[in-house]
Amino acid sequence: MIKNNFTSIVSIAVVSLWLSACSVSPKVDPQQQQLAADIYAQLALGYMASGQLTLAQQRLQMAQALKPNGVLTLKAAKKWQQLQLTKP
Repeated sequence: MIKNNFTSIVSIAVVSLWLSACSVSPKVDPQQQQLAADIYAQLALGYMASGQLTLAQQRLQMAQALKPNGVLTLKAAKKWQQLQLTKP
């Protein structure tokens, strides 16, 4: 339960940061975009490990929208693909 609250707080913080960056200037700082994508990818991996696949898919999609070729995004996408292939 504490882990779920923590990930929810991190998700809200990332989204808030990203939205505030978008509202201040039309161009998003690439470092912020990379950081947000990495956090979403890490969340996706964590959700996959805990079996929360709906949340994992949502976070992976957010990471892919921000940085489709990021190292952690690709790692999470590969793990997602492996889970889909081994799904009964």
